[in-house]
Amino acid sequence: MITKGIGNEYRRKLALIVNVAKGIIAPKMVSETLNISQQEAGRVLSRWNRQGWIKRIKRGVYIPIAAEDITGMCSIEDSWILADRLFSPGYIGGFSAIKHWDFSEQLFETTTFFTSKKIQDRHPVIGNTKFHLKTIIDYKMFGTQVVWRDNTKILVSDPTKTIIDLLDDPSIVGGMRIVKDIFLEYKESNFFNVEKLISYAEKMGNKTILKRLGFLMETEGFYDLIKQYELPSKISSGYSLFDPGVENTSVIRKWNLKIPTIWKIRKND
Repeated sequence: MITKGIGNEYRRKLALIVNVAKGIIAPKMVSETLNISQQEAGRVLSRWNRQGWIKRIKRGVYIPIAAEDITGMCSIEDSWILADRLFSPGYIGGFSAIKHWDFSEQLFETTTFFTSKKIQDRHPVIGNTKFHLKTIIDYKMFGTQVVWRDNTKILVSDPTKTIIDLLDDPSIVGGMRIVKDIFLEYKESNFFNVEKLISYAEKMGNKTILKRLGFLMETEGFYDLIKQYELPSKISSGYSLFDPGVENTSVIRKWNLKIPTIWKIRKND
């Protein structure tokens, strides 16, 4: 990043703005912090943007990008904070939550955020950060926990909600084969809770979730759990697709599912 020179006075002001903003810079905040009009604040931000000290994300929204050049300036390096500031209300989910709860050792470059906002660009790149955004209905905005990042409160899907979100939309992680691997990690963790899985599934309003959950558990031989929680009695009528991203040609009547032929159920010994 090539930046143009900035006087000591504006250097001080810029450092102050960035420290107050904790990431997202807007004209109103600049106006209040520097005690200037919003019109003047807009001109100041435009100047800093041209000089390369901040980056315009969208109209009236900027982020600092030249932190290494200004004493005391702290850029928004945490993608979770950036996602929360730009796309809230919502929460961190998908692969980002999967990594947070140690359900995968894989490193993910993209930050996944579930939002109730209507988003046109679902894969924006801001600075060097890639985002995957998923719009959800307000009533699906539950099952979150608070985490603190750089003194900023962020919501992340709790372990069970992370799994339920995948069963609701397997495409979030690329299909049911990946969902299965993550589910098995969840099954072996201290977070595994069938009652909560069922409760969350029913709250989501998508009856296919329990079908996918039941069949997935059966493929791994969890017969006692299926029987204990009477999962077959909880599914709805009508056939659903187990893995919408691929061809589903086989029929499993027990779970009212159409599945890919490569999926098999373990024999109950």
